[in-house]
Amino acid sequence: MEESHLETFKVAAQGNGWPTKVDILDTEWNLQLDEPLEDGGSNSGPNPMQYFTASLAGCQNEQAQVVAEELSLKIEQINFDIEVDLDLAGFMGTADHSNGSYKNVRMNALVQGDATVEQIITLGQKVDNRCPILALLRTSGCNIESNWNKQ
Repeated sequence: MEESHLETFKVAAQGNGWPTKVDILDTEWNLQLDEPLEDGGSNSGPNPMQYFTASLAGCQNEQAQVVAEELSLKIEQINFDIEVDLDLAGFMGTADHSNGSYKNVRMNALVQGDATVEQIITLGQKVDNRCPILALLRTSGCNIESNWNKQ
């Protein structure tokens, strides 16, 4: 039987009309989401998809550190290059919904540390299987291409 470890993450946010800036409140950090000028924003912060993609990189990195410790690997640094293809038809109102809008993820991780190529591939497979943000994309039907290599 699998053991559950439920943790709740909360955010309070304030959207400030047009342009599209959103301030995340009640945190110790100053977080702001916006859109580029050409999309009607004031470019005062990353857009929501940039935050989402950055969250994927952060989740992958954190999970890699946990898995590396479990595998007794010494990882010094991981450089991620991530691209996410999103169909904006639902967002733009040309489709009735945004279900299935995530189409492709291309992720390359270059790992520096004391590990063989085979160990890094195993590390990557375990990380990809355990990262909850990648799981969201996987269960949405998104095609995921993930490559883990030694730098």
